[in-house]
Parts: sequence; structure tokens; C-alpha cells
Amino acid sequence: MSSVPDLIGWVREGERLFGAVLLTLQDREQQRARADRLERENRQLREQIQTMSEELAVLRAERIEAAETLKAIAEQVTRLATVALQRLAKPVA
Repeated sequence: MSSVPDLIGWVREGERLFGAVLLTLQDREQQRARADRLERENRQLREQIQTMSEELAVLRAERIEAAETLKAIAEQVTRLATVALQRLAKPVA
């Protein structure tokens, strides 16, 4: 038969183990909440990256279009300047 000191020891050990289990469960819940939060943040960041990638593609296309337009304008200005120089070089009769 168990003695009273043995029973007291078992109760204390049970309380200690119960406390450890409770702390483990609380820690698990905190880790789960943190994982959920990080998952939401990750999803938001992926969405932002996707949006920025799409915006970057549009900006690159606009940059190419602007460069082509500026090139066409420069070519036209060059042609006009050439015509003007040729006319200025001809003697007036």
C-alpha cells in the first residue's frame, strides 16, 4: 500500500506534468497563431509582388514605346534640319 508521502509526491509530479503539458499546449497555440499570421503576410507579399511585376511589365512596354517615339522624332528633326541646311546652301537667284 502506498504511503501518504508517496501519494503527495505523485500528486506533485502530476501537477508538474500537467503544468508542462499546459505550457506546451499554450506554446503550440501561439506558434499556430504565428504561423497563420506569417501565412497571411506571405500571401499578401506574393500578391504585391504579382501586382508590381504586372506594373513593371507595363512600364517597360511604355519605356520602349517612348524610346521609339523619341527616335522617330529625332529622325524627323534630322531630316528637317538637313532640308533646311540644303536650302540655305543654295544660292538665291
